[in-house]
Amino acid sequence: MTSLVMRHFLPLALLATAFLLSHTTAVNAEQSLKAYKAHYRVSKGTFAIGSANITLTLSDDGRYQYRAYTTPVGLAAVFRKDEITELSDGHIENNRIIPDHYLYNHKKPKKQRKVSLDFDWENQRVANKTADSHWSMEIPVGTQDKFSQQLSLMLSLCRGESSATFQVADGGLLKTYQYTQVEEESIRTEAGEYQTLKLARNKDNKPSKATLWFAPNLNYLPVKIAKHEKDGDYVMELISVKWEGPASN
Repeated sequence: MTSLVMRHFLPLALLATAFLLSHTTAVNAEQSLKAYKAHYRVSKGTFAIGSANITLTLSDDGRYQYRAYTTPVGLAAVFRKDEITELSDGHIENNRIIPDHYLYNHKKPKKQRKVSLDFDWENQRVANKTADSHWSMEIPVGTQDKFSQQLSLMLSLCRGESSATFQVADGGLLKTYQYTQVEEESIRTEAGEYQTLKLARNKDNKPSKATLWFAPNLNYLPVKIAKHEKDGDYVMELISVKWEGPASN
C-alpha cells in the first residue's frame, strides 16, 4: 500500500515545487523562481505514512534541477522499506520550463524500478528507457515530464493565470493534465496558516482525483495536496520550507 501511495503521490507531491524570484541568469525566469528545500508529510486518515523532501536548484546559466525523495514513516516504515527518487533536469527559456532529462527510481528491498526519459528538442522526440523496454515518440513543443509540469504550473500561477494545461510524456503516451482554480481558501499546516489558491487537477478529461492548494505568500508553493484513491484519501502537507536565495517580495 505504501509503495502505491508514494508512486502516485510523488509526481504530485511532487508538485511540491515553489518558485520565484531568484538571483539571476541570462533569462528572465529567475524573476519568478527561487531555489528552495521543502519537507512534506504524507498521511492517510490520521496516520502519517510518508515523508517527502523536495529540492529546487537553479544555476546562473539558466538551468534547473528539481528533485524529490520519498520514504515511508511510522508504522508504514515497519512493513515497507521503499525509497523513491524523482528528478527532472532542464533549462529555462523565455520564462518557460524545458525538460532535458527525467528519472524515476523506485528502490525496494529485493528489486528496483528505474525509468528515464531523454528529450531531443532539435528533432522533437523523447526516448524512454526501462530495464526491459526502450521506445521513442514524437512530441510537440512545450511537452513536460511528469515532474517538470509542476514547475510549469508554478510559473503559470506566477503570471496570474487561473488555469493551465500541459502535455506530459508518460509511459509511451502523451497525456493531458489540466489545472483549474476552484476558489481561494485559508489553509493551516504545521508550517503555518496561509491564504491559498485551490486548484483541481484532471488528467485526460477524466473526473478530478486531486486537489492542490498554493500559497502566493510562499511564492506559490503548494502547501497541501489531497488525492483520492480506491483505498482511501491521501493528503500531503507542508512541514517546513527553506529558501536558498534572496527572499522574494
